Amino acid sequence: MKWSYTNGKLNVSSDDKDQQFLLKELIEEASRHQAYRKKIIALFLALSLILFAMQSYGGELPTDASAYFYIGYFATPIIISGLIASIVYWLMRKPPKQVRRLNTYFQDQ
Repeated sequence: MKWSYTNGKLNVSSDDKDQQFLLKELIEEASRHQAYRKKIIALFLALSLILFAMQSYGGELPTDASAYFYIGYFATPIIISGLIASIVYWLMRKPPKQVRRLNTYFQDQ
């Protein structure tokens, strides 16, 4: 496999195929993917806050509980929102098309 960069194009050639990738398109698709990841992190944080607010609404925190209770009390909203955010990420993840095509060349080696 050989690759070169000329005039804003990434040229990749292997035994059976030659491909050209525009660097501008690769950067745009990668930035869209990063924005998507930021949205998933925001979803996780929002779900954590909402679940914690729902959990603590209308009741007081017990004062004589064990340490394990407090660990579970604070970890439960984080675990549930982490599961929901990871499921959404898994269902909606799709690497950018150009990046995926480019990765196929570099994973073979």
